[in-house]
Amino acid sequence: PQRKRSKEAGLELKLLQNRISFDVAVYRENTINQIMNIDVSRTTGFNNKTINAGDLQNQGVEIQAIFTPVQTKDFQWDINVNWSKNESKVVELYGDMKYLQLYNLSWNALAYAFPGKEYGTIFGYDIVREFAKPVYYDADQKQLAYYEYSGRPVVSTSGRYRRSGARTPIGNIMPDWFGGVNNSFTYKNANLSFLVDFKKGGDIFSVTNMFGMYTGVLEETAATNANGKNIRDAKADGGGVLIEGAVYGKVNPDGSIQFQDATGANSATPVENTTYVAANLWGYDFYGKNSLSTFDGSFIKLREVSAGYSFNNIGFLNKAGIRDLNLAIVGRNLWIIQKNIPHLDPEVSSSAGNTSVGAETNAIPSTRSYGFNIKLSF
Repeated sequence: PQRKRSKEAGLELKLLQNRISFDVAVYRENTINQIMNIDVSRTTGFNNKTINAGDLQNQGVEIQAIFTPVQTKDFQWDINVNWSKNESKVVELYGDMKYLQLYNLSWNALAYAFPGKEYGTIFGYDIVREFAKPVYYDADQKQLAYYEYSGRPVVSTSGRYRRSGARTPIGNIMPDWFGGVNNSFTYKNANLSFLVDFKKGGDIFSVTNMFGMYTGVLEETAATNANGKNIRDAKADGGGVLIEGAVYGKVNPDGSIQFQDATGANSATPVENTTYVAANLWGYDFYGKNSLSTFDGSFIKLREVSAGYSFNNIGFLNKAGIRDLNLAIVGRNLWIIQKNIPHLDPEVSSSAGNTSVGAETNAIPSTRSYGFNIKLSF
């Protein structure tokens, strides 16, 4: 059976007649003998088998702080701050298993677990960059796992991106940390509160962006280039797209990068790209290159605003056993203050559940909501 080993320590502190309070918890939890499916030889008559194996370690910290900066007879201001960070590491899988495919993010992007690395690596096709570092499964460097690319993008002499020959890590689904700040104000019987949420990290592969660029329906595909022309105009008329900061080059059979010049001749040093590519071809290149549509899922949101008023000592309500009546107007998901993924709410996903984290597959837009609350105190 699956088992868990956990350790936790905490501290709770209250000061100045509870006007300042802290609650801190640190933890480490190892989940071992997890239930997982692994591939087996089809000569057995089966595709996979279910086993108990692996060790997944979660460790982190959770902090909550509550402050009351102002407290008078008629007015009170409370601030509630929470912050949490969790690191999820794959300690081991099964035997000499090199990786485990967790689920499919769609269109060749996969979520993987690699021993010794953070859980939830996004494994997909990247654009080739000027530095290619081979990563091996073994210390003897005989079993190539993938290439890691860094530096400036590499383009062909036609000015188009070059795609990696195999999948490589292009992100991670796990966020660095979460947090939120709630401010609450009370003046006599009136109350007002607003909640701001934030998240740092957690990458998202966006199918909406990939196909939006491929089909030319997103605004970026009708932008103005450095020549002052719409990129959809013919190159002969000054249109097209220049991938700025890129260098000419190709991938050698051994995986290394060979720099080139604009004519395709080999070069010992990088030559910066000066070739414009037709807008439709530039858009086509977003298809199949997962990294071009993988974005940082960080955000800051105005999550909720509530304004209300409490009525008390109302005769007919008192007779019914109701001491107080609070009426409030509530708005939720009101404003995305900051985000890094274009055209989408960073919290949208293809479906509910743990097998869709990091995936956005033509999700419908998120909505604001407004409501009316009635709270009775007996």
